[in-house]
Amino acid sequence: MENQCLSKLLTANSSFLFRKLFPRLGGPEYLSFYQEPLKQNFDFCYINCNKNYMINYVNHLFQNKTAIMFSAKEKYLIHKNNKSCDTSHSTSANKESTEHHDVIDFVKSLYPKQKFLPLVFQSLSPLIDKNMFFINFPNVHVADFCTFINNKFGKLESTDLRFIKLCKFLQNQNIKCAKISIKNPVAQKYLC
Repeated sequence: MENQCLSKLLTANSSFLFRKLFPRLGGPEYLSFYQEPLKQNFDFCYINCNKNYMINYVNHLFQNKTAIMFSAKEKYLIHKNNKSCDTSHSTSANKESTEHHDVIDFVKSLYPKQKFLPLVFQSLSPLIDKNMFFINFPNVHVADFCTFINNKFGKLESTDLRFIKLCKFLQNQNIKCAKISIKNPVAQKYLC
């Protein structure tokens, strides 16, 4: 009981904090940057209110990895002092990040009332190319996959075989999705 009250208090305080910091740190870009990490992975975020910047994945710095800082609507790559700046890594990271955002934005615009659907594509976005097709399944578009997983009345006999193959592939890749985000019982069998 006490843990539930504490988590509600922290959630209320953090939403108040973000509403206050939202305009100072960069508006909607700041919020989307804050929401990039999956919250169930327990990564840490550092927010500096005096200098108006934020660092996602601060714990990566302690693991000899790079972290990304957001300030004045720009992203900066942070690494150890003795490591060289690898421009190819940063450009590939930026490219993956923009493709990731394109997929999420596409899903949000296609299904604005499905608030749990972007959760599915948080983990699937690296498997999707810039044309919104799955890389290993070039005949499956993101919109078709969304229609498949939102079909509450899906049956195994009437399901297109390419979607079953895709679900089995995702299952072999150990990709799991929240059950609330997938309404199709056939897809739930493989992805939840």
